[in-house]
Formats: sequence, structure tokens, C-alpha cells
Amino acid sequence: MNAEEEPPMDGASLGHELSLWVVLFHDAVAAHLGVNATEHKVLDLIGRHPGVSPTQLAQETELSHAAITKITNRLVELGYVRRERDPSDGRKFALFATPEHRRSMTGVMAPLLDGMAHVTSELTESERETVSRWLIGTVTALREATTMIRTNHNSPAVPSDQDSHNTP
Repeated sequence: MNAEEEPPMDGASLGHELSLWVVLFHDAVAAHLGVNATEHKVLDLIGRHPGVSPTQLAQETELSHAAITKITNRLVELGYVRRERDPSDGRKFALFATPEHRRSMTGVMAPLLDGMAHVTSELTESERETVSRWLIGTVTALREATTMIRTNHNSPAVPSDQDSHNTP
């Protein structure tokens, strides 16, 4: 689809388009790294929070400790993550992204970073502030909606118009 040939989209359509391309981009990055989507997101968290513990990852992702252990073992095996034991408590350790991971990400992220630098360079300071405010609000809305879905995921989904479909 070529954006120049299509009529302008409304906010909902733009949101769907953004969501689609964010997912597809991260799928492509994960494939480039040889990991699945969950491993990619855990790797991203480790990269953004050097020294994070497996317990913190489990809390942030709501994955089990066993799942986090399996994922981090795989990321260590691939050379993307290293573990450091806590010198005061040998049972605990911190996780760090390796230089190999940073090298892999530099190449794959370059086209996006260049494109985003171009987009933002064409905005005024006021426009950048508006976009930042929108992004902060969007992240907050996504975080709250995700929490709500996770909190209610054990509740049965019942359509609000269920009774109208039960006519003889």
C-alpha cells in the first residue's frame, strides 16, 4: 500500500496501521536474531535494564520463573545475554545484554532509526511536544488496557448482546 495514493486515514485506522507495522517490524527483528517474539521482548527488557534479575523479568512480563529461566538460558546460549552472579548471594544473578547483541541490533535498527530521525527533523518543537504527549498517552492507555485484560483473562467472555441471539 502506498500512502501517497490513499486518502488520509482517521485516527482508528492510523492506530491499526501503526500497530500492524510495529508487530511486523518486531517479528522481522526477532527472525533476524533467530529468536521468537517472547524471547525478543525479554531480550529487549534486558537490553534496556542492564542488571535486571530473572525475578524482575518474571514480574514485568508476567511469565513464570521457569519460562524466564528457559528464555534466558537460550539467550545466553545464543550469545546475546550474559549472567553475573551476585557476589553477596550466589543464588542470585543479574542479566546483561552482550556486545554481540548490541552489534546485531545496530545493523537491524539502522533503517528505522534513520527513518525516524528524518521524520522528527521535519517537525517543529511544538509538533514534537504534541507527538510526545500523544505517545505517552498511548503507552499509558496500552499499559492500562493490557493490565485490565490480564486481570480479567479468567473471566468468561460474554457478548453484551448475547440474549438477542437466543430467539427461537
